[in-house]
Amino acid sequence: MSEVENNNVTKKAKRRGISNETVSTSRLRFSHTDAKPNGLFVAHLDDVQLTEVDMKDDSAMVSFRGTKISRLVITFASNEDDVNKRKYVYLNFMPVESNINTIPGGKEDWKVNRIFAYLKHILDVYVLHGQEMSAEMEDALTLDYDDTDEQGEYINVPVDVVANAWSKLFANFVNIMNTAKDGKPAYKTADNKFIPVWIKLIRYTKASKGWTPVANGQLSFPTYVGEGVIEIFQSKALPVIKVDPVREAIKPMNVEPTKKAPNVAMPGFGGGINVGAMGSEMNGDFAGSAFGGTGIAFDDDMPEDIM
Repeated sequence: MSEVENNNVTKKAKRRGISNETVSTSRLRFSHTDAKPNGLFVAHLDDVQLTEVDMKDDSAMVSFRGTKISRLVITFASNEDDVNKRKYVYLNFMPVESNINTIPGGKEDWKVNRIFAYLKHILDVYVLHGQEMSAEMEDALTLDYDDTDEQGEYINVPVDVVANAWSKLFANFVNIMNTAKDGKPAYKTADNKFIPVWIKLIRYTKASKGWTPVANGQLSFPTYVGEGVIEIFQSKALPVIKVDPVREAIKPMNVEPTKKAPNVAMPGFGGGINVGAMGSEMNGDFAGSAFGGTGIAFDDDMPEDIM
């Protein structure tokens, strides 16, 4: 058959049904029983990808209501040979709104800074290895809008400009992570094997009012990078990252779960990061979680309206 003839062949429309791509069960979560004696977990970075989220009309991220925005999904998995037995945990990053509170020096600029700190930590572990970022990399990972004037006062930036800037930054991060080693992923070895790492997952943190769930009591990455949450695994060396047994816990407790308040983004975040167990099940925006529009979501399967 010639190329012209081949192009004229009617392609069979893909219809709904059961196929090899059908997901029959949810992915397994990490358990405290998977932890090593030091309280850390051994895993690997499994995937880095950019997806999209349709924001709800009543989203806590007001300026993004009814729009489509990017979501950076970073997947970690345990190291069982049998893929079906692996446990998964996720880091999800979404844009942070531009407003008077999130500008540099604003009372909520931590929402932006926390995302940058997490992404820089991941770059330090897998790409930089103690080296400085190149000017090209810095430029690729910089938001290309300015929401302050020469006096540092807030100036309005169109929502689509903000959303597109974050999408570009996330896409550049994905590209760096997936091509840093001569066009191959930074999280794989030269022979295409996943690089084992220590990861720090916790269920609760302790504050003045007692223990508080990080992600509704599910094991997930800490809210803040702190002294580190990921480290290359070396069998003959102790990890630098650690769990603070006084302030952090990985075992289940009888602690009141975080109440889901309507139109509040993920646990403690407010648009930006979500940490936990999620995957392709995470749809809609992050309502009803303590992250309140911070751009980060941590571990929760989050199949329902979570923002």
